[in-house]
Amino acid sequence: MWNWLRIVGFQALVYATMAYDKCMETWYWLRDWYFAVPELSPHRQYFLSTTHEFNNSYLRVPPGCVYIEEWVKRGEKKCVVRYENDIIPGAWIRTPFDQHARCPWIWVGDRATEIDLTRTFNKFLVPGNRITLELVDKLIQINDRTDLVYIETGTFKELKFPGEGLLIKANADE
Repeated sequence: MWNWLRIVGFQALVYATMAYDKCMETWYWLRDWYFAVPELSPHRQYFLSTTHEFNNSYLRVPPGCVYIEEWVKRGEKKCVVRYENDIIPGAWIRTPFDQHARCPWIWVGDRATEIDLTRTFNKFLVPGNRITLELVDKLIQINDRTDLVYIETGTFKELKFPGEGLLIKANADE
């Protein structure tokens, strides 16, 4: 009998904790929605380039540059990336936090040196971003011995990083 009471009591605590967490999550969302003024501009904008310094006069990404918009929300950082000749926005109607991305990899890195780039790439998980070798080359030094691979989500297959890059798509669950 006592064993049954302990099990029921434990399950009641589990469900009470889940209900409390859901209530707090809803409360924080309502509080942020009501009181927070959305900041519709990136925290920081810059070029990954040795020849160009970013300023607001640029309308397009110059040749040989990669443009990065850093957005920060509650300590989480997301980056929007644009490549040569892409338009640089002057106004924003949404942030990268408005839509969740489907992560195409479990792990990404250099197989030859076992350098893990997963955390570095995770901040670029924004729907519409394309992670290309041009971006990777600006982030790390790629040489002829670099063997960039990723482990695909769902299949767990180790695949060679494609030359055209990986397109980040929106999460289908939303």
